[in-house]
Amino acid sequence: MTTQAPQKMEFQAEVKQLLNLVIHSLYSHKEIFLRELISNASDAIDKARFESLTHVELLGDDATFKIRISADKDKGILRISDNGVGMTREELIQNIGTIASSGTKKFLEQLTGDQKKDMSLIGQFGVGFYSVFMVADKVVLTTRRLGNDGPAVRWESAGDGSYTLEEAEKPGRGTDLEIHLKEEDKEFLDDWKIQSIVRKYSEYIAYPIALISKEGDKDGKEEILNAKPPLWRRPKSEITPEEYEEFYKHITHEEEAPLAYSHSQVEGTLEYTSLLYIPAKAPYDLYHPEKKHGLSLYVKRVFIMNDCKELLPSYLRFTRGIVDSEDLPLNVSRELLQKNAVIQKINQATAKKVLNLLETLAKEEPEKYAAFWKEFGTVIKEGFHMNWENLDELKRLVRFESSKTQAGRYRGLQDYVIDMKEGQKDIYYLTAENRKAAEGSPHLEVFRKKDIEVLYLTDPIDEWVMQSLTEFDGKKLLSAAKGDLDLGDLSKDEKKHQKEASSQYKKFMKDFEEKMSDTLKEVRITTRLEESPCCLVAGEEDMGANLERILKMANQKVTESKRILEINPDHPIIQKLLGTFEADPANPKLPDWYRVLVDQALLAEGSAIPEPASYVAKVNGFLAEVLGRA
Repeated sequence: MTTQAPQKMEFQAEVKQLLNLVIHSLYSHKEIFLRELISNASDAIDKARFESLTHVELLGDDATFKIRISADKDKGILRISDNGVGMTREELIQNIGTIASSGTKKFLEQLTGDQKKDMSLIGQFGVGFYSVFMVADKVVLTTRRLGNDGPAVRWESAGDGSYTLEEAEKPGRGTDLEIHLKEEDKEFLDDWKIQSIVRKYSEYIAYPIALISKEGDKDGKEEILNAKPPLWRRPKSEITPEEYEEFYKHITHEEEAPLAYSHSQVEGTLEYTSLLYIPAKAPYDLYHPEKKHGLSLYVKRVFIMNDCKELLPSYLRFTRGIVDSEDLPLNVSRELLQKNAVIQKINQATAKKVLNLLETLAKEEPEKYAAFWKEFGTVIKEGFHMNWENLDELKRLVRFESSKTQAGRYRGLQDYVIDMKEGQKDIYYLTAENRKAAEGSPHLEVFRKKDIEVLYLTDPIDEWVMQSLTEFDGKKLLSAAKGDLDLGDLSKDEKKHQKEASSQYKKFMKDFEEKMSDTLKEVRITTRLEESPCCLVAGEEDMGANLERILKMANQKVTESKRILEINPDHPIIQKLLGTFEADPANPKLPDWYRVLVDQALLAEGSAIPEPASYVAKVNGFLAEVLGRA
């Protein structure tokens, strides 16, 4: 029974601004209000539970904690009650009337040492309460503080800048909320709507959430909406592989089991739990600019958001699962996440966890990892130019086809190094449009002869990967189509022959360079050719032909660099040309022969020739001349 007239009070100025913000723009979905109120009720029970550890008598006959929800459709009222710590009149003013003071925050500040660890579930009483005014014309809150023998307090507001306070009757501790719903928001009185919201956002709250259904004038059945405990909060020893797989299928709606998963609980200065899954198949939108990330964020078991891209770097966006933090506020926004130090630390640690999980999969189940790489390898490669701190892990994870694998099979750099030939110093690779183009490249001729493995880099992103992937296990990664090839001890005889031939062909090569100066910057003898008369290579610091081709296809402006032509001194065509040059250096047909050889080298590497019609005319002229002599 009320013994004091209601007292009207004004909200703090900042609270008025906050109310306007919350009601009109803070949340994109109105249903969030129920999540916030349930979370606040859970926090209140946390505090009551903690205080009862040393004063169990305070609980009296009400020792079972519970959150209750009921809907009165006739009156348009949604009721939410808890038997938590409750509030005094002063606490009510501080917690709701004044945003700068938080009861939960002050409560936490009083805890020291080991008490903080015991109270790991307590969060801040943030701005979430005010979200109720998105759906309410009026809110009535009645509360009694745990251990307080005085009267309860009734708080009422229409969210219009003021509220009233008065004494009230309430038999037990805790808080009762009456939410008078707006006409357009009466859907929140439907049982199915309440059930779906609770199971979506609050299924893993630690305390029972009971929906009380009404039948006529009598209380109906009580349904517990969050009976299933959170899988990630249970000890790993109690969870079966089947349960992990079922949970994965539940959160992803996938039929196929994951390739691998990792469940970890981190304690200390940073406390969070993560349950991470590696899918078996890539989603159709994996490379779409608006692709959603696979991790959901919880705070103290309360669902905050799906698609939390701040939890992992984008090159690991295929990972599915959850992260449940103890250190973030419940009202955390996307903007706050981008600058939050806790999130940044979780991001770094979670990235390491995913990479370690993949490395374990590669070592222990190589066939599964091969399946993973086929689905997600290109995404992993994105990490080479955006995540330097994990470069070593990425090097161990990266896979390529090679001259020693069948099409569709991959090799890791570790395996390449193990199988290197004795005396081989470096790791060799070749970038090409596809495997067939790589296999047909003249640059591989000497590697085939000496049985040296060459990695095939046929993914467009490989060109950018190699800007970061310059060494592995102390060995350089060198392009088979760049620079002056040096196979060390494996090419002693060829180097000796190269030196002798360079002297013999010196004047010829100079003439070749001068007459093709518009295209070539150098002509030199090579050791890399066995069957072809010549090939084009790029300088060590120059852009390769494959990268030029990719950029042109993307309509990027490319400054073409002059190439180096390497000639095979043992090939009949080169030897005949040398004889023609020595017989008559002014022979008018020599420039045409030079041009045809350069065009053929371009065609052999998969590049376009500048003047196809001119090339065809020259070749036809040579054919007619040869056939005429036949």
